[in-house]
Amino acid sequence: MEKGEKLTMQLMINLFQREWQQCIHDIRRFIFLFGAAAAYLIIFGLLYVPNIITHVPCIIYDNDQSAISRQLTREFEDSDSFHVISYAASKEEMLSALQEKRVYAAIEIPKDFSQKIKIGDSSTLLFMVNGSNIILTNVTSSAAQNITTHFSDRLASQQAALRYSLDQQTALQRIAPIQYNFRILNNSTQGYTLFFLIGLALVAFQQGIFFSVGASTTYEYEHPELRSKFKTEQLLLIKYIFYWILSMFSYGMVVFLCHVLWGIPIKAPLWQISILGAAFCFSAIAFCTFFASLFRKEMQFVRGIIMYPVPAFIFSGYTWPAASMPPVMQTLAAAFPLSWLSNTARELFLSGESPHLKQSILALIILGIICSILAYITYDNGLKKTRIAIKNKFIIP
Repeated sequence: MEKGEKLTMQLMINLFQREWQQCIHDIRRFIFLFGAAAAYLIIFGLLYVPNIITHVPCIIYDNDQSAISRQLTREFEDSDSFHVISYAASKEEMLSALQEKRVYAAIEIPKDFSQKIKIGDSSTLLFMVNGSNIILTNVTSSAAQNITTHFSDRLASQQAALRYSLDQQTALQRIAPIQYNFRILNNSTQGYTLFFLIGLALVAFQQGIFFSVGASTTYEYEHPELRSKFKTEQLLLIKYIFYWILSMFSYGMVVFLCHVLWGIPIKAPLWQISILGAAFCFSAIAFCTFFASLFRKEMQFVRGIIMYPVPAFIFSGYTWPAASMPPVMQTLAAAFPLSWLSNTARELFLSGESPHLKQSILALIILGIICSILAYITYDNGLKKTRIAIKNKFIIP
């Protein structure tokens, strides 16, 4: 190895050691990288322990008080989706309980409910739900519809069997000739742990990268005298390598905890999940370096990046599908690294494959390259200004 190559290698080693020493003296960087995702996994994992929403408080106003209405009432009482906490004596009492949020759902059985059914007419059941929480609304409305449909079909088959001297099952087949089987792939229980937890952990993981890389990036602005002999590209290269290695360890911890601690299945090969994570770490580090290079103080950077997590999570399409967003929003979402990670990672975990895997990896690499170029331009310009300020003994505010 020639002398110049030895000097370059030694310089890289010195920079790597320098970065390590900074982390040792600023332990927050390790906490950000490894603690944020772990904390989210524990906190939200405990929150989603029930996994599905059951026993939603409800009230029933039975204005008919007939044998049929009481049968329907028992159907709601026996359902795991509802918890009948009281029976209203009037419509006003029912509405009051709903408005005061003592219950989240209300069922009103009209006065002529059984009479209409007996003469062959249809009767209307009123189901009301507090729509301020759409999750409760979706769960209860779906359950109420299923209960009512099954009760109606069974009641109709009983009446037809008595009237025409048929077997009840035969009558049911004639009344409701079309049956359906409901099958949900990849999340059969519709559990919120499988749906939300992966995405929330990845958001925290990303934010941990941002805080640690941002602290390292702005450190050079705040201590220009310590890096006067290093070139910008040397600083960036070592920072990328150093934090990419740490980020991959943190990513592995997230995958491990998701699977071992909360039992989230990993159906895809680990190499696919690893390659996706590697591409994301590179893209996130480049994205953060560019963003942090626009600030001269770490606190300024923190104030700026603190606004990023919620929009990034929403635009990622993890909860609200990206295909349902306006085209402008979809274009904006493509500039966020999380948009190419969250859904693809969930698909790999739960279904074992993702049709978007190659596209996501390629997009993350391209985004990382673009941000790296921009980061070099802005960072090099910022470092030059700090050098000039030092020479002129100018204190940057």
